[in-house]
Amino acid sequence: MPKKFLFADLDDTLFQSHKKCPPDTPLTPAAYLKDGSAHSFLTPAQASVLDLFRREMGVIPVTARNADAYARVRLGFTSGAVVNYGGVILGPDGAPEAEWLKRSRTLAEQTLPELNAIAATLGEWAAASGARLRIRIIEDFGIPFYVCAKSEEGDETALDPIDAKARTEWSGPGATVAVHRNGNNFSVLPAWLDKRHAVEHLAGRLRAVHGEIVTFGMGDSLSDLAFMSACDYALVPRRSQINHLLGSR
Repeated sequence: MPKKFLFADLDDTLFQSHKKCPPDTPLTPAAYLKDGSAHSFLTPAQASVLDLFRREMGVIPVTARNADAYARVRLGFTSGAVVNYGGVILGPDGAPEAEWLKRSRTLAEQTLPELNAIAATLGEWAAASGARLRIRIIEDFGIPFYVCAKSEEGDETALDPIDAKARTEWSGPGATVAVHRNGNNFSVLPAWLDKRHAVEHLAGRLRAVHGEIVTFGMGDSLSDLAFMSACDYALVPRRSQINHLLGSR
């Protein structure tokens, strides 16, 4: 019988922050802040579903979190992980795969000038609109991966005009970057940085070891659709950006 693997996004898919949890529900801590305080939690239903997945298949997180933030997820994953939007693949021992890291470093060197220009443009747009945004280039393992912008006041609406303008300027045929937005998280990624590429690479390695496998992809965000479509089956939480879009059609 083929081995089964679940490639699963983490935040807002397997767990969520406390403010997004239903009230008066017993919760299980899932991830922690740098100061050691619990920040993300599993509901009883999520804990039950995760237990089911782990009994039946290898669970491989696929997350935008960097390696440090992923290390603060305390759910005992043992099959490796994809972090930094696919820029880094971690083995079961937590060490980055050297071949994939080298690939990311080479590609990132080529796209850094564009990221710097994008960050500067976002700063100009924010100043013009009066939005107080924290804009930075996200790095890990010394590799500059993508540009991230967040409202310093937690006001998601402050990102709306920036988001709209970015999609007009940087989306469409021939685009060299991808624009992602989920709540107060706005990101601009170079085209080479894609969870799908990492999942396809990792699935290929698993097939080389195990022969025929069955893969499942699970995510909440529209940016997860690409890696989910590379899997044999796709799973979507009811309360998710993907399901909201499907339900509105």
